[in-house]
Amino acid sequence: MASLSMSAPDVIEFQPALVVLLWDGFTGSSTLAGNVIVQIGQMNPLFQRAPAEFVFAKLANGSYTVNVESTPDEPYYAPVNIPVTLPFPRPADPLWDPPPVWPGYPDIVLADPDKTLDDPEQTPAYLGQRTLATLSPTTAYPFPAGATLVRGVVTAAGGALNGALVTTAPVAQPGQYPVSVVSAAGAASAAQSLAVVQAPVIDSIDPPTVIAGAANFKLTAEGGGFASGAVLKWNGAALPTTFLSGGGLTAQVAAAQVAAAAQVAIVAVNPDGTASNPQTLTVATAPAIASIDPASVAAGSGAFTLTVTGGGFAAASEVELNGAALATTWVSSTQLNAQITAAQVANAAHLNVTAMNPGPPPQSSNTQVLAVVGAPVIDSLEPAAVVAGSPAFTLTVTGSGFAAGAAVNLSGNPLTTQLLGANELTAQVTAAQVASVGQLSITVSNPGGTASTAQNLAVSAAPAIGSLSPSAVTAGSAAFTLVVRGSAFAPGSVVELNGTSLPTTFVDSTELDAHVARSGYTTGSDGTYVLFFDDVGGRSEAVTVTVSHPSFPNPKSVNATVLRGATVSIDIDMSS
Repeated sequence: MASLSMSAPDVIEFQPALVVLLWDGFTGSSTLAGNVIVQIGQMNPLFQRAPAEFVFAKLANGSYTVNVESTPDEPYYAPVNIPVTLPFPRPADPLWDPPPVWPGYPDIVLADPDKTLDDPEQTPAYLGQRTLATLSPTTAYPFPAGATLVRGVVTAAGGALNGALVTTAPVAQPGQYPVSVVSAAGAASAAQSLAVVQAPVIDSIDPPTVIAGAANFKLTAEGGGFASGAVLKWNGAALPTTFLSGGGLTAQVAAAQVAAAAQVAIVAVNPDGTASNPQTLTVATAPAIASIDPASVAAGSGAFTLTVTGGGFAAASEVELNGAALATTWVSSTQLNAQITAAQVANAAHLNVTAMNPGPPPQSSNTQVLAVVGAPVIDSLEPAAVVAGSPAFTLTVTGSGFAAGAAVNLSGNPLTTQLLGANELTAQVTAAQVASVGQLSITVSNPGGTASTAQNLAVSAAPAIGSLSPSAVTAGSAAFTLVVRGSAFAPGSVVELNGTSLPTTFVDSTELDAHVARSGYTTGSDGTYVLFFDDVGGRSEAVTVTVSHPSFPNPKSVNATVLRGATVSIDIDMSS
């Protein structure tokens, strides 16, 4: 139970007539869940020393009622009225020689010298008198998650019953307690039994993990509610257990019980059969490495820290490089940090990295390879060519021997680079770097190592059209092939007609052939026309139908939406 610490103020120029101490009925402490208002009639306390301590002064002898209620914004406690008669009778107790004193208030004498001030059983003090009230939580109280509660609604004749009082007997100790309902008129219901059990709780076990094949060891469980005679159970089987206290148990675990990997449920059971929550003890197999970082370094690079990630790492685990133990720091059961010296990565090699848990018996992990790479090699660039004046883009470099920290260089200048693996890098190329036609040298360099041989990134001129064949067609003509001749054409080049892409065939860098579908329809004597579309993108497409005629100086256009597979009727009046 918490105790109140009352440090003395620098100056006390009054003698307190009454100190009101409040107690939270749920937590059993002087820490309140919310603010409260304490008054005697219209009189407020002279001051409040703590959230649950209120001091009244200059009260004349007589009878008073102390009213305590929650503030409206935090209605966590039911109101309580405390009758007080001053002065409190001075107890005649031979133990009071000399009388105990409340530090900070030398005029306040505790009635029971063997109990602390905040003990609910402490009797009132003399002169500086104090009274203690326990506050009962309301349904609005902020009970923590996992709190054991009894909630419900009292009704009568199908409606809520006003003024009913729900009571329970004290439940501080295990047992069967009656619960009844008493109406405002005093009629009591038949009692129902509420079982209160004292179940043990395990907060932690030590060790939480052991290696399969370990020798006999002692298991310690810490928590609360352990009774003398409690035992720890291993997957339901009782272990030889020693009772240390209500908060601790130890048990002996035999080597045979940890011979193989397993997840073991550890439970504490009191002599009355009540069982605790389970805690899981892991019997781990050999440690396992999932990844190492970095996974590659350049030959000749300096010393660095290798991060090993995986599982099953013991506190004394060591990382080994080609079988030689490294200076290792245990971070957690899933991470180890090891120190690699410059001498160990001086030359290109593939080094085996393992994690070793101590024995007996020692347990070794799977192997991960740390690549110590020599000079990098570029196999290809994507794209291999761009058009002068292109916007910024990402260049992908594939090859081999790329180490962590590798940089892609453009004409000797490093680019912002990301390592995707020992065989792939990406780099950011700005628009300014490809503004002019030319051949740009691309290399890769590892930290502290040599650069690769260069590959060229071609920056070509924009395509130019020299001629069209045919150069003119009749409106409404049949489909035809448009031959476009010029320069700087490349595979993937597309001919566009009035902003619309045409099906295009790349012949060479000087010629493209494009298919032009039927472009229109010339009306006959009846003035009818029909246009058709090879396809309509998506479900619908907006089109503009334009009509021209020699008798009218200006063409006329009508916008319409064409649905795939549907007919749209548009009558156009040129004179309107």
